[in-house]
Amino acid sequence: MDLMIGNSPPIRRIKDLINQVVDTDLNVLICGESGVGKEMVARTLHRLSCRRDHPLVKVNCAALPSELLESELFGYERGAFTGAVQPKPGKFELANKGTILLDEIGDMPVALQAKLLQVLQDSEFARVGGVRNIHVNTWVISATNQNLDEDVRKGKFREDFYYRINIIKIVVPPLRDRKEDISCLIEHFVRKYRGLSKSGVIDISGKLEKVFAEYHWPGNVRELENYVRRLIVLEDPDLLEEEILGSMDRQTSEDRPVAEVWTPDESLINSVLDNCRQEMKIQFPSLKEIRKKSLARIERMVIEEALRRTNGNRKQAAQLLQISYKALLYKIKDFGVEVPAGGSIDNSLELKLPKELEPFV
Repeated sequence: MDLMIGNSPPIRRIKDLINQVVDTDLNVLICGESGVGKEMVARTLHRLSCRRDHPLVKVNCAALPSELLESELFGYERGAFTGAVQPKPGKFELANKGTILLDEIGDMPVALQAKLLQVLQDSEFARVGGVRNIHVNTWVISATNQNLDEDVRKGKFREDFYYRINIIKIVVPPLRDRKEDISCLIEHFVRKYRGLSKSGVIDISGKLEKVFAEYHWPGNVRELENYVRRLIVLEDPDLLEEEILGSMDRQTSEDRPVAEVWTPDESLINSVLDNCRQEMKIQFPSLKEIRKKSLARIERMVIEEALRRTNGNRKQAAQLLQISYKALLYKIKDFGVEVPAGGSIDNSLELKLPKELEPFV
């Protein structure tokens, strides 16, 4: 069963490489940022190999101190240390005839790298406190989000150990470099978590999908998975959309000297507040709804002023507003803002809302 989700060119190349590697027993190193799906690559390798009927054992090398990690990997004999009242097999023994995944291999202590190097060369080791060598037939897959080439140059990672684990290298690209996979990943996560839905209705709007397509995804596939789970449970697409757009704005904003602060005219502020009060007279709204509507009116007002000042130049308006150009285009379309044909350009002014409007933002 293929666990790799996606049809982008990078994912297709990884799938092709997996098919070439699965029955070779060559040590594999999987590299990539946190959350890109390195463990899914390892599980796909194991599932498609001839070892699929034997265990896949995962060890997080960053989760344990070196003395505990050694006993975790190789096991220990009775009396090896205080509390060792029973002999215990290590992960390598448990993964015999199967696969062991050494996750976060870049955090493995240098001293332990030397011992593991011997295991990779001879396929045998002794338990902690033991004298008898144990032979294993285990496929070793390692994963890291670190730059091991740089760590080798700095002396933080053994060069001989690096070349031993890095016979086959698979680099998983970040989600921002394969955004064509987002739609099929969403479908996969919806199927996976549909049981969490209370209403039974799972609808990710086209508008939110467009925001997903523009987002930079610092948390990669794991972040997308968490967002889909949140949408299924909380059903809050509007709030999530606001959060993502805000994150996009923060990423692209640049510090600029402020010569003068512009605030909306008092009559415009009062207009926003009056509209909110009128709606409350007709039907008392929820805080979520009044926040959303008031924020939209304020944003539209500020965007219109920025476009007027920049003579309708949307790129300059985006710089003035300290948001990304794509985020501005999205808001112009969403709010139905008319781009003016004339106006003065003054990028030295910073647009800022007064304190009176802070409760509505």
